[in-house]
Amino acid sequence: MEPRRISTVAWGLPEDWIHWTHGDLAQAAANAAALGDDTSTTEAVVAAVRAFDSAIDKEFPGTTFAGIWAPVPGYRRPLATATLRIAYAPESGRMDLETLLTFVRNEVGRSRGTRLLDVAALPSRVLAGEAVLRIVDTTPRFRRQVNREWTWFILPPGTDRTVACHISSDSIAHFDQLADMSTDIANAVEVTLESP
Repeated sequence: MEPRRISTVAWGLPEDWIHWTHGDLAQAAANAAALGDDTSTTEAVVAAVRAFDSAIDKEFPGTTFAGIWAPVPGYRRPLATATLRIAYAPESGRMDLETLLTFVRNEVGRSRGTRLLDVAALPSRVLAGEAVLRIVDTTPRFRRQVNREWTWFILPPGTDRTVACHISSDSIAHFDQLADMSTDIANAVEVTLESP
């Protein structure tokens, strides 16, 4: 049977996340305004959304949806970012879980000026299919800050494409909470395939 293309993807973020379709800043601004903060706080959140949305194409090509976690009312400093994207199928065809696990462990990209601290990759399963969770810790050179990324690489059945759900934060105090949230978000991913 020929692998089918992904028709749609969707996800569910918790209520205290501002989320939008990549490129739709009006939707993001409406979601930020719906949080009910004062005008200056809402404007600061929208500025953070604009900055993140403009960086997405370079850092996360193929992104469909994006989100920022800014849970503290009246302050709304973004504590985490999230993207949901569809990766193109490799020329060799659909990856199985073991191939994906090896690929994810060995292909860790990092920004210039950062140092890789740790990489872990774990096989798993979410509602949308088999998955690999990769956890990467990096630090900017000459700074005492750790950034953690949780990336769920999901293999939906019936297609040779992979869906990636990526959450990133430098708020160490929230790493445990975000680890749990990343699992919930990955389990909320829904994939619909094109008709055969």
